[in-house]
Amino acid sequence: MNNLTQYLNEIKAELQELYEDLDAEIKATDNDTLMEDGYYNVTSKLESALTELDVLIADVDSGIYDKEPYAFEDDELLEDEEDF
Repeated sequence: MNNLTQYLNEIKAELQELYEDLDAEIKATDNDTLMEDGYYNVTSKLESALTELDVLIADVDSGIYDKEPYAFEDDELLEDEEDF
């Protein structure tokens, strides 16, 4: 596990804790409107962020971001771009 993955996992843990705390608070309320608004405006967004963070962590672990953004196999393409 590299440093970036470790950092992303720490962020995920903090978001997960925030999600669980918020979910418990929302479920404890008697106000149905507040409960619905809290879920749709905050809790669902946190769920989505956690899912996207899982995808990002998997991508980082697989090395997808370790590659050069303009790594060409054909040297001719690189020479043409240098003219611009």
